[in-house]
Amino acid sequence: MKKISSLAAGLLIAAGSIAVSAPTATAAELGAAAVDCDTWKSSTAPYRGYAKCTGMLPYPLEGVQVRLTCIDPRGSQWHVNGNRVGNGKTSSAQCSDNSSVGIYKVGFTRTRL
Repeated sequence: MKKISSLAAGLLIAAGSIAVSAPTATAAELGAAAVDCDTWKSSTAPYRGYAKCTGMLPYPLEGVQVRLTCIDPRGSQWHVNGNRVGNGKTSSAQCSDNSSVGIYKVGFTRTRL
């Protein structure tokens, strides 16, 4: 009887390890490779930056927000984030109303719930 119990326990452990090691979906399989994002900025003051992505999951599951690196005449830098929007919508942000403050870099942050 002891031999049967240890054999049954061994099978349960083996079955559990098989279930735990089942493969998970990769980002490419979920369609992450199909996402296309663009960023741009205005050409006149007060400067605004924009980001727009297509191919994301429906909002609010996935969203994007523009992330600006702002710079003033003294060289000081800081970040400003725009509104979080869904697929095909445009996120925008402005560094300052001061016309001497510019945009050093325009980027974006994709978020997933």
